[in-house]
Amino acid sequence: MKVYLVGGAVRDQIMGLSVKDKDYVVVGSSSEEMVKLGYKPVGKDFPVFLHPKTHQEFALARTERKVSKGYKGFKVYASKEVTLEEDLQRRDLTINAIAKDKKGQIFDPFGGIKDIKNKVLRHVSSAFVEDPIRVLRIARFSARFHKFKIHPKTEALLKQIVKNKEIETVASERVWHELSVGFTEKKSYLMFEVLNRCGALKLLLPELDYPKNKNSIKRSLEYAAKYKYSTDIRAAIFFMHTYPLKVGIKCNEKIYIRLSVPNAVKKIAEKLVFNLSDLRQFKKLNPQQVLDLIYKMDLFRNPEILPDVMRIFEAYTEGQLGRKNTAQTTLKAFQKYLKHLNKLNLSAISQNKRGVDIKAAIYEARLKLLAKLIKSAL
Repeated sequence: MKVYLVGGAVRDQIMGLSVKDKDYVVVGSSSEEMVKLGYKPVGKDFPVFLHPKTHQEFALARTERKVSKGYKGFKVYASKEVTLEEDLQRRDLTINAIAKDKKGQIFDPFGGIKDIKNKVLRHVSSAFVEDPIRVLRIARFSARFHKFKIHPKTEALLKQIVKNKEIETVASERVWHELSVGFTEKKSYLMFEVLNRCGALKLLLPELDYPKNKNSIKRSLEYAAKYKYSTDIRAAIFFMHTYPLKVGIKCNEKIYIRLSVPNAVKKIAEKLVFNLSDLRQFKKLNPQQVLDLIYKMDLFRNPEILPDVMRIFEAYTEGQLGRKNTAQTTLKAFQKYLKHLNKLNLSAISQNKRGVDIKAAIYEARLKLLAKLIKSAL
């Protein structure tokens, strides 16, 4: 039984990057032996075990054979006879097919170190084409390792996977997982460049006019990366570019379902898109229009969503116009107005206005105060 550190951990060590997760492959052992040694089995599709003390993942060396269409259409074979090289050969990229033993000796049968040096993303073997998830993985790797170029033969295989339409078999939750990881990268827009070049973007997002929105998407996502916005905010910024000019209430519902986009992303994107026109001309709005906007955005009940909405507004406007916008000024104005409006004694208003429409009375009191605040700011 021999244990090797494999995959991204070895790659990142070689590149001088910080290592987040460590994965190990075990050669010359069996499931029964691993259990006897105290490892806890957790793998459903293939034999993976948790170390009894460190709880790190240890997988038995294995090979895979394509038996049916789709990303789950593989038959896994794991035994003591499977070699380290056979296990590494089933991996996606050469830079991820490097192993290191306990003594620090490196095993690089497919030239991964050379590809790291030359900054190339290259597939390990022809079996690459069998797994449609690799289209999404290579796209997000391009965003992470943005100085790397995809090998022409690897790019040809990406197009072949798309042509076979196997990417349509990938579960929506898995699609979102890959996209969400890609959104965290500094050059996340490159993920969509790759998906567009290989034709996958038309299958995943036929509603997006990518050539038309390409530059604004790049500017928006670079802006979000610069200020280290959260994954949800970056995703919402991207989806802003998928809305049509004339927005319908459920115009993007199919997109969110198809990609398993979290409700939090959908919520903040729609909060902006349905009020975008008013926010763009905020300085020109009269007191009643400002109050109506506060009601439409539901800011009395959910004021905490406002900073995120304005971050999206800021980045989206930066992408569309390529210049500084008034998002921060608008945010401060909103916060000032809400601070004063929330000090109104609504209970007193309700008691003094018995027999009349309480909601209307509260609205009028808020409008009267807001008009004073706006006038004093002029």
